[in-house]
Amino acid sequence: MADITAVFNTALKAHNAPPVTSHRYSIDRLDEFLKEAYSINARIADLTTYLRAIRPSYLSTAPAPRRPQRQNSTDHKSTQDTAQRHLSDTERAAIDAEAKTVLRQLHAAVERIGQTEQIRQDTASHVALRKRNQGGLGAIGRWAAGGAVTAKSAEEVLEEARQKMLNAHREGIVWYLQAKLRETGTLQSTMMEIRIQREVEKSKSVLYKTKGSSIPFSQSFDPGVDSEKPAAQEQERAQPQLSDEQMQLFAQENQDMMKHYQDTLDQVRTAERSLIEISELQSTLVTNLTEQNEHIEQLVQDSFFTTENIGRGNKELKKASERPSTARLLFHGTCAFCAFLVVWDLIF
Repeated sequence: MADITAVFNTALKAHNAPPVTSHRYSIDRLDEFLKEAYSINARIADLTTYLRAIRPSYLSTAPAPRRPQRQNSTDHKSTQDTAQRHLSDTERAAIDAEAKTVLRQLHAAVERIGQTEQIRQDTASHVALRKRNQGGLGAIGRWAAGGAVTAKSAEEVLEEARQKMLNAHREGIVWYLQAKLRETGTLQSTMMEIRIQREVEKSKSVLYKTKGSSIPFSQSFDPGVDSEKPAAQEQERAQPQLSDEQMQLFAQENQDMMKHYQDTLDQVRTAERSLIEISELQSTLVTNLTEQNEHIEQLVQDSFFTTENIGRGNKELKKASERPSTARLLFHGTCAFCAFLVVWDLIF
């Protein structure tokens, strides 16, 4: 879209109106709530970018290269190097732990600014109510003007509308941060689920290959054994043909296989615990998002009603100023009676 600011300023100048000045946006000029919200949003974006960058290396099941690789930390600054190299199981576990820790910290930060905003709203409501209760003369003035004692003035209605709009805006910011954090947690949990699934499939493939390689060796013991003979006789005929070296080889294979599956089981258990924690965090975020969405809808609806009530209140105030007031009639009657008494006293 073309920039028509100069044309618009020329039109404003023709009507003796001030020109439009460019406003330089700066986060430093914002309040503390928005500064913290921008900081949390930036951290969520960094974590999401980091997880997406390391996703190929994290999910890769290729064997480790023979050449030694340069070891880098799992910090976000080394994202590009980490994404281009092979990751060991230890590094994957470290990435899971780091991501889980950052997710917890971000969730706590979002909860903290949400609680701070709720305290601010409660304090503002309490101050406004206290100001109304202390304004005794203002209540008498509203009654004398023909309105109810508890009726709100135009300034109070405008301030209440402004507070409701501010509350709805900040509630929307908290809701947005919770939604982005939930998306990042879903990305991390999905990566862990795919990794566990691939590890299990890889273990099944290793077991299948091991069984396939052991079948010809076991069948080569005595191919002339009659299949109709009892299994006990076949075992007795096959047992003496196993040498000590073969027995040691079988024992070593069994130990290696047990160690491999024990390591895989430990990885699955660790990943399962992390998945459970992330799932609990996501459940909490979903609950907060639902409550926040309902609250925001209520605030927006209240703001619309407040706008309508402002116009209606202005009309009521105008009508109240036009119609005779009981307090006003009482005041004028009292003044007339006092004047009559003074004149009566002077004459008689």
